[in-house]
Amino acid sequence: MKPGFHARRLVKLLKEKGKALSPLTILTHDHPDPDALASAWALAHLAQSVGKIRTRIVYGGMIGRAENRMMAERLLVPARPLRKGELAGVPHLALVDTQPPFKNNRCPPRRIPDLIIDHHPRHADTHSSMALIDEAVGATTTILVEALHAAGLRVPGRLATAIVYGIGSETQNLGREATPRDMDAYQAFWLKANMKTLWRISYPQRSEDFFKTLTRGIRDAFVAGRVVGAHLGLVSTPDRVAQMADFMLTLEKMQWSVVTGRYHGRLHVSLRANDPGAGAGRLLKRLLGGGNRGGGHGMIAGGSLEIGLEAPESVWRAAEEQIIVDFLAHQELNASDRRRPFRGA
Repeated sequence: MKPGFHARRLVKLLKEKGKALSPLTILTHDHPDPDALASAWALAHLAQSVGKIRTRIVYGGMIGRAENRMMAERLLVPARPLRKGELAGVPHLALVDTQPPFKNNRCPPRRIPDLIIDHHPRHADTHSSMALIDEAVGATTTILVEALHAAGLRVPGRLATAIVYGIGSETQNLGREATPRDMDAYQAFWLKANMKTLWRISYPQRSEDFFKTLTRGIRDAFVAGRVVGAHLGLVSTPDRVAQMADFMLTLEKMQWSVVTGRYHGRLHVSLRANDPGAGAGRLLKRLLGGGNRGGGHGMIAGGSLEIGLEAPESVWRAAEEQIIVDFLAHQELNASDRRRPFRGA
């Protein structure tokens, strides 16, 4: 499929459908990250400019990570939390950076969205009037940038800044799973972005809870061969799990990080790898028992298991331990690569 194919299809849809798609509710995955927020905002701008479509952007959960909250607040991203039952009667629905079968969004059961835009692997049960799913890019925002260019639209400075941060965050500043298309999209808006705002977003003030979680993660971390990991226990936001997995992979000589955390009755798991061919998404899907519990890409994956708010501590610990045992078994470690406390390394 040629680059720009999805972009042209999307622009054509919005031009032809126009007000027939209005109002359009744009739904991100729960606890949206910068890529989800930027792509949703870009879609809203495109829909309003090309098709005169009224839009609103909503998400489940909360924006927990300090950088993501700073992005939403500083740039005035027009996204808000869902109200209970709000999606039941919406006439038109679009999903960005997620798909209905994934366990990370509030798409109503049996609801077929009018539009899906995503860069994650297509799920076999994904259905939509139009699904623009492009695994050949590292960020969903890149697909929307190409559509903005195809439509010949000017982009306001705040949205341009969100686009740069969205792509940069998803690809770790073009160093993780970025493609030439991601690089082109990033560079196209780099000069339009507000550098001072980007700096403030990247280096926000952090809560005491963040440092408590960081301390707990380091204190309880283990090393086995080229794997580093930790169980964080209760976390105030599932973002902490992914954030710690990213941080731990910076430990020298490590090839993998695996981190778990407990949030609202679910055990959240994040995998990170430093090899693009590692197959982290496929591996985590197997570790979590298949289905829609997890997924991702070559170097990054996330998912969760329902454990239950009332589950005893023994059940939580057993689930956490099984994840690690199965993961380390997959690594085929030698006897000399047994788990040891990080502090003893």
